[in-house]
Amino acid sequence: MLSHALWAGLGLSVYLGVAFFGLLVFNPEIWISDYPPDIRRAWGPQSPQARAQKWAFAVPIFGLTLAYVIVATMQAARLSGGNPAFLDVVMHTFVMLSVFNLLDLLILDWLIFVRFTPGFAVLPGTEGFEGYDDYRFHFNAFLKGTAGILVASLLVGAISLLF
Repeated sequence: MLSHALWAGLGLSVYLGVAFFGLLVFNPEIWISDYPPDIRRAWGPQSPQARAQKWAFAVPIFGLTLAYVIVATMQAARLSGGNPAFLDVVMHTFVMLSVFNLLDLLILDWLIFVRFTPGFAVLPGTEGFEGYDDYRFHFNAFLKGTAGILVASLLVGAISLLF
């Protein structure tokens, strides 16, 4: 199941990485709540247009992500003989989502956002802000994501007991 979880996590990472990167190129303000504090303060509140765009994209992206997790978990269940233990489902989900969380940190956050900081990711009027070089901010978000992944994995495990 570990191998399956790693491959499923890689597939999820490609899908979400392309989606998130595409949204960053489309309108970086969609991600304002994920920018470092100094940039958020300087930018101010998210515009109604960016808020609407965020929700318009978030719903299908989240829906497809949820479907992907369910299908991957069902595939893993078949690999384990059709009735995996609660802990197996929790660990599979945790590993799968953690692969994305780690690649998000290393590639999207640290490599693209911090190291290269492409012009399309820089909000107008925030050029040169310290937040664009803040590795720690993104690492802290990674840690928060890990805690969220643990909760989500426990929920998926609990739901799997019902079916």
